[in-house]
Amino acid sequence: MKKLLLLLCIIFNMSLQAQNLNDIFANCLISDTENNIARKNPIRIIAIDEANNRIKTNYTAIENLVVKATGNQSWFITQSEEGSTIVEILKVDVKSGWITLGETYAGFFNMDEGETLEFFNPFVNYEIIHNKPLFETYPTHIQDEYINYIQAGGIIKRAENEYVLLTPVIFGAHEKRAIYYATSSDLENWTFHDQKILGTEQIPFAKAKGNVFSTGNPLELEDSTFLVLLGVEQPNGNYTSAYMILNKELKIVQAPQEIKIPKWHGTNQNSFPLAITKHNGVFRVLFHRRSAKFIEAEVHEITTKNILNAFDKNKGILSSEIIQKAKNESGYLRGKADDASYVTFNSELYIVLGSEELPSEYLTSFNREYGLLKFENKQWIHDKRSPLIVNPMTIHNKYPEYEWTSDHLGGFISPIFHDDYLYLFLTFGTDNPDYLLSGIKIKTD
Repeated sequence: MKKLLLLLCIIFNMSLQAQNLNDIFANCLISDTENNIARKNPIRIIAIDEANNRIKTNYTAIENLVVKATGNQSWFITQSEEGSTIVEILKVDVKSGWITLGETYAGFFNMDEGETLEFFNPFVNYEIIHNKPLFETYPTHIQDEYINYIQAGGIIKRAENEYVLLTPVIFGAHEKRAIYYATSSDLENWTFHDQKILGTEQIPFAKAKGNVFSTGNPLELEDSTFLVLLGVEQPNGNYTSAYMILNKELKIVQAPQEIKIPKWHGTNQNSFPLAITKHNGVFRVLFHRRSAKFIEAEVHEITTKNILNAFDKNKGILSSEIIQKAKNESGYLRGKADDASYVTFNSELYIVLGSEELPSEYLTSFNREYGLLKFENKQWIHDKRSPLIVNPMTIHNKYPEYEWTSDHLGGFISPIFHDDYLYLFLTFGTDNPDYLLSGIKIKTD
């Protein structure tokens, strides 16, 4: 009998675990009553009680506003772009629909009937590792050169408790970029190493003192080496797609070379790869194409069963299709499209997609936020609640510990699962320097 009860408990606990990556996310930004991406039915104020400082809206699923954040952080109401208005929500009466407001921490809240608003609480989905930037002593100079900021450039699991995060480092005002690295035994405590892996002086087709960076998690090959995707600045300022191969000691065993797929290399191209994975025996690679004004950009995907044959000889490509063409999109997708990472969860394939909305009346305008796509029936399907990962923005006026996160998120994002968490390493925007590298973790059970 005891064994039967134990088996039933195990089955019950397994049923509670998220089977779908979408299920682990809650609405952290609610801009529309039905679909955050389409934004056809904005949330509007329908009733006001000035005496009690409360409002009602046309958003009927307000039980979402009582979902607890990781540190019990408050929900907020926002208006206008870049979270320029932030009003704390004190109480939500699910039965009556009244929302009681607290202090206004930024801007001026227009609570007239008919005015639109958004609900905002990023921490329903994640917590920031140690609530601070990734390194205990955050470097400002490397070999006597001033650095502007450090990016995430892909994570390698080198051994059971040994992780490497590639870290492209930006010198000066985006003048030069080279690839360094950091190490950790637990994904939470990291050491930055002032040891360069790659700079443009090592790449014949690169601008001599230009930018090179790694993107996406390196792909482990059959001989236990790692294929690393590269974006390389050319002498004319355009970017080209390239790759190199590292061993576990982070030594270059195959020098950087251009990816020979015609649409993704050459001096007349302006593009670079974003991510690579192998799923159900097929290699999949995401590429970003930049436009002249760095907006209305595109994300494409190619597939192949032989990645080196495709990269080196432009052979064996099974498909090539566009995933996102920003100028044809809506909502937060209609802007920059320059960051995407593959994630596999319970044998299903997903893309965490970063995009930046053009100027609008929304929190996501001018800000890179992240949504989720799932590969279903041979096509990519957006989670309509996206964006699901949004940085804290101006709520540091209530939570001073987040002041260093007060601007938009930066690319690129490096994901890995560990101990019932999805870890994402990325940069938070601030004014000085431009960004600070950090990590967030999302509970998956």
